[in-house]
Amino acid sequence: MLKKLTLTGCTLLLLAGCGANTSTENVDSFNQAGTSNPIQNLSTGNQANNVDIVNPKVSFSEALKIFNQTYPDAKIESVDLETGLGGLYYDIDGFDSRNEYELKIDATTKEIYANEFERNKNTDEILDLSSVMDPSEAIAIALQVPEVQGLAPTSWSLDADYGMQIYEIEFKQKYTEIDIKINAVNGDILEVKIDD
Repeated sequence: MLKKLTLTGCTLLLLAGCGANTSTENVDSFNQAGTSNPIQNLSTGNQANNVDIVNPKVSFSEALKIFNQTYPDAKIESVDLETGLGGLYYDIDGFDSRNEYELKIDATTKEIYANEFERNKNTDEILDLSSVMDPSEAIAIALQVPEVQGLAPTSWSLDADYGMQIYEIEFKQKYTEIDIKINAVNGDILEVKIDD
C-alpha cells in the first residue's frame, strides 16, 4: 500500500513539475494587489444552494478563533468546509489529553450548530497551522488540475496525516467525484482521485 502511495505521489509530482512555471505564475497572480482573482466568484455546481467555498463570509481564521475560544486547551486535528445544514459550515475537530471535540460553525452567521465532545480514545495528529497556506490558495492550485477544468469545488478539508498537513479539495459533476490532495505547506499535488 505504501509503495503504491509513494509511486502515485511521485508520478503526480513529476506531472506537476512539467507545468510548474505556469502554476507558479497563476498562483502568484492571485496574490498581487489590484489583480482580479478569477476564482473569487466560483460557487458550487448546485445552483439551488449557491455557496462560495473560496470566500465564505466567515473566514478560515475566524472559524479557528471561535474553536480556540470554545476549547482553549484543545489542539486542532482537522478543519472541513462543507455544504449541508441548510448552507455552508465549518466542521472543526480537536482534542486534549482527556477529550475529543467537534464544533460545527455556520460559515455565514458564525452560529454554532453542534458542540460535541467525547472521551479521547487515541492520540491524534496535530495540525501545524503556522505554516499552512490559505484554503483559497489550495483551491487555486487544485483548479490547475486538468480533470477539474470548468468545475467548481464543493468542499475542502485540512488534516494532519503521516506527519504532513494536507488539503483535500472535492469537486463533483453528476455522478463523478474528484478529490485532489495538496501538501498544505508547499502546494505540491499529492493525489488526484476520481470516483465514478
